[in-house]
Amino acid sequence: MISSVQSPSFKGYVPVQFYAKNPANGKYGPVQKMENIKRCQGFVVRNLNGTAKNNKNEEFVKWYKQYDKDYASLPQVHSVYDHEHPIVYMVTGRDVDTVREMAKPIGRAKSDSIDEFGHAHSFEVYQTGHEFYRNVQRFIKNTCRRLKSPEKDDLTLRVFFDPVYGKKNQFKHFQYVGAKFVKE
Repeated sequence: MISSVQSPSFKGYVPVQFYAKNPANGKYGPVQKMENIKRCQGFVVRNLNGTAKNNKNEEFVKWYKQYDKDYASLPQVHSVYDHEHPIVYMVTGRDVDTVREMAKPIGRAKSDSIDEFGHAHSFEVYQTGHEFYRNVQRFIKNTCRRLKSPEKDDLTLRVFFDPVYGKKNQFKHFQYVGAKFVKE
């Protein structure tokens, strides 16, 4: 299961949605829990950033690279989570550097909090985190340009996983199945 859209031109960011197979009926449904969304996005980011030690998937990386010109020229990605909806925005290419610059005040606030209080959970860290989130959302919506199809339709990346269960039917992890771009 790879993309049905040919040759989109990437311009800065793409929304990412995750789907997992329901063991009861064998159909794929959207992943809703933020904990599981972060697990799935971790697979995507680790593979695209080349830091995956387990579950490496070179096929996924090669497939993604052919559709994302910014990523192909500068292979780096950064996730931005939407705290209100179960969706992730993935920024690639040169825009990753801008997002990382925007995140630096959080690190400084955490460091100051640790020095002063012995932990990184101060009001200043909380405020800095919210300011970062607002600034990144504004940057994505106002500066970055969204991935579009050749017909100029907005695209979303959908990534599909099968849940893997261990002893006593306890969830262990997600296994990558495929990905595709869909028009909105």
